[in-house]
Amino acid sequence: MVLKRGDSGDAVKTFQRNLNKLGSMLTIDGEFGQGTQTAVVNARVTLNQPGPPEADDALQQAVANTPDPCPPLTAAGMTFIAQKEVTSAKTYERNFRRPCLPPGDSGVTIGIGYDLRFVDRAGLVADWGNVLSDEAIDLLTGVIGKKGTPELRDSVQAVDIPLSVAMRVFAKRSIPDYLKQTRSIYPQVDGLTTAQRTALVSLVYNRGTKLHGDTRLEMKAIRDLLAAGNLADVPAQILSMKRLVNPAKAAGLIARREEEAALWREGFVSAGLD
Repeated sequence: MVLKRGDSGDAVKTFQRNLNKLGSMLTIDGEFGQGTQTAVVNARVTLNQPGPPEADDALQQAVANTPDPCPPLTAAGMTFIAQKEVTSAKTYERNFRRPCLPPGDSGVTIGIGYDLRFVDRAGLVADWGNVLSDEAIDLLTGVIGKKGTPELRDSVQAVDIPLSVAMRVFAKRSIPDYLKQTRSIYPQVDGLTTAQRTALVSLVYNRGTKLHGDTRLEMKAIRDLLAAGNLADVPAQILSMKRLVNPAKAAGLIARREEEAALWREGFVSAGLD
């Protein structure tokens, strides 16, 4: 059965889920639209299966046979956090494929939220050395450990990171690191459902691991709830963190807390990833 632009239904949903193992960052809507077609083109390149922008049986099988790149969270969990960071595959290609400069105290950032201010050359090489050229690594070395400026960002614009490469590093390097950080304050994380685990890793990815101070009351309360085995009250604490955000300036963070709470309660269905 060939799947192509304009098709819809469960077969498309299954295919979209499998495409996300390749880092396609698709919402599982069962509609074979432009985003899915672009993902097919990229999948053919990644899997060395040249052909038209549609999915024949051979491509569908090859995508289905692709191992999940992020077993602790699964491709669905990896996609959820990536979408919270860069919104969509289309937005990534438009705004993040080249090094960018997020607001605030960030450094120059590459891939899916990889902030070069908080890494040294050894870490950069460990994380990116097998997917970026030596020339790109040398260029990026000039901005590591520094607060970002437009001049620093512009100095590394020759570095080009396709979405598939960014998601590969995100799955193999970033997510395991943030899961470890999450485990350091929430040691029960490994016993949760995959969706609940994803919600906590997303929270820590965004907010860090500090537990002290007025802005960290909910993070600390979640620690105590997990220790007591009271999982039902965790979403309320996630939602309570909206008090820390000015809705007029950071609507995206409000939505992120709401979606993390929904993910905890309802699983990946609520996020359009199942």
